[in-house]
Amino acid sequence: MGKNNIRYIVISPVRNEEKNIENTIQSVISQTVQPVKWIIVDDGSSDRTIDIVEKYTRDYGWISLMKLPDRGYYDLMTGGEIKAFYRGYEAIKNERYDFLSKLDGDISFNEHYYEDLFRKFQSNEKLGVASGACYYQNNDTITLEKAYKHHVRGAARVYRKQCWDEIGGVIDNLGWDAIDVYKARMLGWDTYNFEDIKMIHHVVTWTKGGLLHGRERAGRMAYLMGMHPLFFYLKTAQELFGFPYIVSAGAYIRGYRKALLKKEDRVVSPELMAYIRKEQLDRIKSVFSISKLRSCGSSR
Repeated sequence: MGKNNIRYIVISPVRNEEKNIENTIQSVISQTVQPVKWIIVDDGSSDRTIDIVEKYTRDYGWISLMKLPDRGYYDLMTGGEIKAFYRGYEAIKNERYDFLSKLDGDISFNEHYYEDLFRKFQSNEKLGVASGACYYQNNDTITLEKAYKHHVRGAARVYRKQCWDEIGGVIDNLGWDAIDVYKARMLGWDTYNFEDIKMIHHVVTWTKGGLLHGRERAGRMAYLMGMHPLFFYLKTAQELFGFPYIVSAGAYIRGYRKALLKKEDRVVSPELMAYIRKEQLDRIKSVFSISKLRSCGSSR
């Protein structure tokens, strides 16, 4: 499949992104491989986001704007972002495409972002979901936000259509962007974020609505997806080393504990939860095995 024959559709759920959306639009319209359609779903913005998008829809027929009513708040805790995504998806689900991309309105990248990702897909027929890696820019310096190599970044990810169909899309709840890749791997697909394909994230991950609110959401997500208890304890310990340290760890635990006490329904099947826990336990074993080997090597 040549790059000129690739058909992909982009859907962007956005809300109050007047500071960043133009960077995102400029990034997409400059792509060497452009989408056949881009639906920007405005989830009730109260700033100038709609005005900025409409300026481009007049000049680019493949960009369309869908306006949703303002619910009065940013629905971060129950997956408002992905619910808005699905409103856009309903409009294109029966169209012909090879790849589907979910793109946030606070991301920018160079003109080869999608072309470089499609090269990865073409070189690996089992690659089902992929993204570039998130970087943060400070003046002339960009810094990588480290992530597990198989965790595809939700801000600018691409699904192979066959994989999307096999996993049944994504859940419309918190944790969608972790559960989908676990399910893809359970079904035999590969999932990666590629550090050599860069995207600039203009808003720090998990900080919309406030840093502590973000850590609480992460804790709730850990419960909903059935994270392995040992993995959860290690993630909590990791929070102690990230600002604001003990407070961050406390918010993470609080999010998990609230969901536990409410006995919230898990958002994954028992089969998928078992797979998630096994993979997480394998990751822990792998880390300790590598540490042991390094320790043995240094003692010689």
